[in-house]
Amino acid sequence: MAAQFATEAGDGPMDNALWRYALRVYARSGVEALLLKMQDEHGADILQLLTVLWLSEQGLEVDEASLSDSDYVSWKQEMIEPLRQRRRQSDRLEHGDLYELLKKAELEAERYGLGILWARNKDNPADKGRCVSSDLMLICNNEKECKALADLVRG
Repeated sequence: MAAQFATEAGDGPMDNALWRYALRVYARSGVEALLLKMQDEHGADILQLLTVLWLSEQGLEVDEASLSDSDYVSWKQEMIEPLRQRRRQSDRLEHGDLYELLKKAELEAERYGLGILWARNKDNPADKGRCVSSDLMLICNNEKECKALADLVRG
């Protein structure tokens, strides 16, 4: 994810509060590295983690079923993961233009995925009593890293 691809438009499937939040949070010092570690070492879904963090900031309930919405899961399996795999397989030095194109396509696929998650979760009921670390554990069963991520995001 990279901030240079953000737009200034209002809430919609491709540009919404969750997308803008994800760009802001991902750019914070230490967040990108921790999210990638959680993804690569523990199989966590970065978009789901960012959604949980956003819901928490908004004071909205985290609904595990909405995080695993079938439209999102299909999109992730059919678009995001194959693009990520192809990008990782390409040699950044030897195929620089292709690598950057795949990176941009992966980002746009992630943006669309966040749009699905936003649409499924934006109207969740209020819930200010939940613990962010516990909610993050729904996505990645690593308590230490979930707590570290929650602390990084809270500042």
